[in-house]
Amino acid sequence: MLNLAIVGLGRWGQNLVDSIESSQTVYFSTAVTRTPSKVSDFCVQKNISLTDDYQSVLDDDNIDAVVIATPHSLHFDQIMMAASAGKHVFCEKPFTLTADQAGTALASLSEQGLKVAIGHNRRFAPNTLALKNALRSNSLGQPIHIDGVFNANLGTSAGKWRDSRTESPAGGMTSLGIHVIDAFIHLFGKVSSVNAQSRRIAIDIDIDDSTLVRLNFENGCSGHLTTIAATNSFWQIRAFGTEGWAECTNLDKYVFHTMDKDPVLSNYSGFEYPGLLTIKSALESFATDIRGEAPFPISPEEIHHATAVLEAITISAKTGKKIEIANI
Repeated sequence: MLNLAIVGLGRWGQNLVDSIESSQTVYFSTAVTRTPSKVSDFCVQKNISLTDDYQSVLDDDNIDAVVIATPHSLHFDQIMMAASAGKHVFCEKPFTLTADQAGTALASLSEQGLKVAIGHNRRFAPNTLALKNALRSNSLGQPIHIDGVFNANLGTSAGKWRDSRTESPAGGMTSLGIHVIDAFIHLFGKVSSVNAQSRRIAIDIDIDDSTLVRLNFENGCSGHLTTIAATNSFWQIRAFGTEGWAECTNLDKYVFHTMDKDPVLSNYSGFEYPGLLTIKSALESFATDIRGEAPFPISPEEIHHATAVLEAITISAKTGKKIEIANI
């Protein structure tokens, strides 16, 4: 089994640990956090050793890989340290905050012959897989347009690390919208340009809570992305083609509707939020890649491109201008 260290043991880090309790492929032996006293009971319960010394984990030859679930601004340095130590890296999104950082980190890992994966667990949801298959089989005809929404209440982040424009540029894009960006790339291919609008309307903390993005794809298709960071959680992707449309809602619902048939609704039990089964699939796929059996489904090139799109959205939101991804 692959021996993992979790770096960052907040709410999502604990979800990562919980997701693989029954796995026969991967396990967590060690946790790194800046505040061990806050999670000591959790680590005792999970039989995980606990430290605040990241370097000591990187120096441990028994640990095969690190899983990074720390504040966004820390990712780049932590990835670079892991690469220098010869550790494979699974990093939560966003991979880094700039395309230059992503390119440097990915190159460093590649030069060391190390594997890299990213925590876009929604790629592993059954409704996303169904939508990808519909597009691959041309069941929707020629793709035309894709809409994506990911909302959550970030107003509860007051006094926490997300409560800053460094960690949350363009509102919910780094926490929420980056998942939509990855889904768009997965389903419709590379993005060529973006035009974003972002502002604070309702929440008390100093980050935007309403971000809207128009996207153009290299294949000529269009897209629209929305994140509202001041309401309850909601995820939806809807793809339109010349023969119909299909829709993923949250992780467990799928609608397929072609012109000549009634809509078909599918519900997938066991995939309700936070989608531990999808997280488990992502971590086990990472292990499969390390063993050389099958590549992780999100390539380094896609990781880099998604980071460039995220950076372009941030720039567009600040300037009000259309940003070409090629210029990032």
